[in-house]
Amino acid sequence: MKTLILSTLIIMFTCITSCTKDDDTNPSPNLEIGVSGDGLLPVHTQNIIDESGVPAISGMSIKSGNILESVELGLQKFDGSNPILPNSKWHIGSITKSMTATLTGILIENNYLSWNTKIGDITTEGYLEDYQNVTILELLSMTAGITAEDYPVNPSDSRSVSEIRQEWAITALNLPKSNSGEFVYSNSSYVIVGVMLELIMEDTWENLITIHLFNPLNMNDTGFGAPGNSGNGNQPWGHRHTGNSWTPKNPTDIYSDNPKALGPAGTVHTTLQDMAKYVNLHLGKTNLISNETLDILHSEVNNSGYALGWNVTPHGITHAGSNTNFFAQLYINLDAEFANFSVTNSYDLDAQISVPAVQGLMSVLGQRHENSL
Repeated sequence: MKTLILSTLIIMFTCITSCTKDDDTNPSPNLEIGVSGDGLLPVHTQNIIDESGVPAISGMSIKSGNILESVELGLQKFDGSNPILPNSKWHIGSITKSMTATLTGILIENNYLSWNTKIGDITTEGYLEDYQNVTILELLSMTAGITAEDYPVNPSDSRSVSEIRQEWAITALNLPKSNSGEFVYSNSSYVIVGVMLELIMEDTWENLITIHLFNPLNMNDTGFGAPGNSGNGNQPWGHRHTGNSWTPKNPTDIYSDNPKALGPAGTVHTTLQDMAKYVNLHLGKTNLISNETLDILHSEVNNSGYALGWNVTPHGITHAGSNTNFFAQLYINLDAEFANFSVTNSYDLDAQISVPAVQGLMSVLGQRHENSL
């Protein structure tokens, strides 16, 4: 499992740094790209499904707080017959990181901590002294010298998620520290942030992000883990490409998602409608967070190309996400107040199927709304 996660991180970071380039490729060269409202978006999307073989894919474009158009097509399960339903739930993987950073910003504005709050300000025991002065800003920007290694969690561990999360954090903080200020993509860095917030607020990360971020934005269909993990069979199943086909992952299976302890780094699922509400926050369309804090969240740290849960592009911010069964990409052009989002309920470790499918839909959406840029 560790090898799989590390390989996924490499592919994810490659996509983060390359998937945001302007792309005028038409995935359906014999069909005009078209414009919003012409009925061609579902046709393009079905072509992407047919050519790539992904079970399902969805996407949308947003301008100045409004969804311009959206699409959800395909099958909930590759070997089934149930179609994707409107307002389905999709796993967004590491796009969760920006949500954890946003939660931190909200709590800072409410004076629970500051960007300079250090690990040593919260607890002084159980970790190497080198980490005592590491700040939450450094952790969120992944410039704190935290390992890229993930902690091997036993899915059958009966302890609380917070206890396992704390053990993960302590394990990472007892590994040698790399150079401070140097960017290292690290899930553990965000797990440590989650633990810090839990200790400060005396509540779980899941409760905190629900109370302080999801609820105020009315993101009522956003939750944690594989979509349908509560037994609701009308949600997309995740899929892993094995051999020449897709292996569906039952959402009630303990291996259908990242370990729960990874939460702050990547366990959120959401709908297109809820994702649009989250995008609107980052476009400055809500009163939940100040523009000053948004600027901090969106600003590159140490010339790394990375902000706080976001990769920085010439015109905005972006991030990819995968729990190795779904793959998602979000791009926000802050200058134009425009965003594209796409996600598929599938993932292949070589990034030759699901990633190009999502990129293809992102490209179609971008071209259909090029006048919005």
